[in-house]
Amino acid sequence: MKVTKEQYEFALYRVEELLPLMSDEMSANHPMVIELTLMSDVVIAYEIENFPIEKPGIVELIEL
Repeated sequence: MKVTKEQYEFALYRVEELLPLMSDEMSANHPMVIELTLMSDVVIAYEIENFPIEKPGIVELIEL
């Protein structure tokens, strides 16, 4: 999925709005849970594409 910066920023904003509203009593098919899942998928897709996590080199592994 190709995500624009504007879509990413909107999705990130919605995730931040929705998270405090979540509760353990909400079912997986609750509209807000579904929206949070969709918005999270948009955020993840953008971040994977634009902020990839590089594998550590041998020096970094030794330091850890």
